[in-house]
Amino acid sequence: MRDSYHHGDLRTALVEAAERLIREEGVEGFTLRKAAAHAGVSPGAPSHHFRDMKGLLTAVAIRVFGQLGFALAELPRHGEPGRDLRALAGGYVRFAARNPGLFRLICRIDLIDGRDPALLEASFEALVGFGQAIAAYFGQEAPDRDRRVLRPHHAAAMATAHGLAHMVIEGRPALLFDTPDPVQTFLETNLPEILNATWPDR
Repeated sequence: MRDSYHHGDLRTALVEAAERLIREEGVEGFTLRKAAAHAGVSPGAPSHHFRDMKGLLTAVAIRVFGQLGFALAELPRHGEPGRDLRALAGGYVRFAARNPGLFRLICRIDLIDGRDPALLEASFEALVGFGQAIAAYFGQEAPDRDRRVLRPHHAAAMATAHGLAHMVIEGRPALLFDTPDPVQTFLETNLPEILNATWPDR
């Protein structure tokens, strides 16, 4: 066991260990005991830094939203509403394909604290560029962190990207393609076609 962590170091180590565990095994079988074992600390260590499993998984989700935000921010912008929206939606789906376990985690509101202020801020920051692209395409008001309202065009666009992401991580491309890597085939062929049909240039 590793007993020499400082307080902040142990919290970070547990979050990183939990992330690795979810990457390797998915979120379904996640336990605090497994996270402690991956971090190399005693089974009771997580309870000293997080209220419960939801507390630790919320901390992991905040970290994952940061990774998602970075991945989307790295995508080039062209100043063409349709092209930019398709690029961000595609980036969202590809992030899910690369990180299926972690993507499932941030979708599981039963496992994370959806009212945690840090989580709300992280999710807004991760998706604000996507939201701005949706607003630009439909000529709507851009997202506002201080005034969260349901905008039909925004909800529909997010639902489309989200649905495509879940199709990928649930293995649906294997029903379409008899190739060595059906997911990659879908991402390279069908996904661009679907995005073009959904948000054509205007």
